[in-house]
Amino acid sequence: MSNGFQKFISGKGFYLALAVCLAGAGAAAWVAVDKTIQSVEPAPMAEKPQLKQEQPYEPAKKQPAADTPSAQSDGDSSPSTQSQQLQITAEAPEEDPSAQASSQPSSQESSSEAQQPSSQTCAEPSEPQPSSDFSLELPVSGAAITPFSGDMLVKNETLGDWRTHNGIDIRAEAGEAVRAASDGTVTAVRNDPMWGNVVEVTSGEYVMTYAGLSADILVKMDQSIRAGEQLGSVGEVPCELSMEPHLHFDVRSNGEYVDPVSLAK
Repeated sequence: MSNGFQKFISGKGFYLALAVCLAGAGAAAWVAVDKTIQSVEPAPMAEKPQLKQEQPYEPAKKQPAADTPSAQSDGDSSPSTQSQQLQITAEAPEEDPSAQASSQPSSQESSSEAQQPSSQTCAEPSEPQPSSDFSLELPVSGAAITPFSGDMLVKNETLGDWRTHNGIDIRAEAGEAVRAASDGTVTAVRNDPMWGNVVEVTSGEYVMTYAGLSADILVKMDQSIRAGEQLGSVGEVPCELSMEPHLHFDVRSNGEYVDPVSLAK
C-alpha cells in the first residue's frame, strides 16, 4: 500500500501542486474582487447624504429674494403682503405690451413734433438776412489777377511761401483812383509794413480793406463816405511787389473773410 501511494504521489504530485496553486490563486482573486466591490459600494452611499444636505439649502437661498419686496413695503414682511406684491409684479409684464404699443404712437408724435421745430428753426435764420441786401462795386475797373483762395494755400512769389489769399488783387495802373465799394464809415487809416497804405471802411457787419494805396489818402478816421467816393490812388503792396501794379481788396463779414466778387453787383 505504501509503495502504491508513493508511486501515485510521485506520478501525480506535480498536478496536485498545480491544482493547489490554481485554487489558491482563484481564492486570492475572489478575495481581491470582493474587497474591491465592498470599497466601491459605500461611495454612492456617502454621496447620498450630500445630496440630501444640498436640497434644504435651496429654499434658504430663495428666501432673501422673497424678502426684498417686503423690505420695500415699509417693513411689512407678512406672507399676504408678499403674495400681493408677487401678483403685482406678475401682472406688470402683461401690461407692458399695451404700454409699448401706446408709447409707439407717442414716440412718432414726438418725432413729428421734433421735426416741425427743426424746420422752423431752419427757416428762422433765413428770415433776417441783411447780408443778402448788401452789395458792392469793385473799387477799380481792372480785372482780378489773383482770386480769393478761401482755405486753399497759394504761393506768394514775393515772399516765397505758401499762404491763403484772403482777398482779390485787381489790376490797376499806379496813380489810378480807388473808390469806395459801398457806403460806410472809415474805421482805420494806417501804414502796414506788409500791405502798404491801408484804408478800412465798415458798413454794418462788413469791413472792406483797401491795401496798396499811395501816400495821398483823401479820407480820415470816422468819416462817413458814399459808394463811389474816392479814397485815394493806387500805390504799391510791399508783400506783392513781384506782381504787376494792382490794388489788394478784401472783405470780412462778422470777422470771416468772404470773396468780394460774390458781393459785387
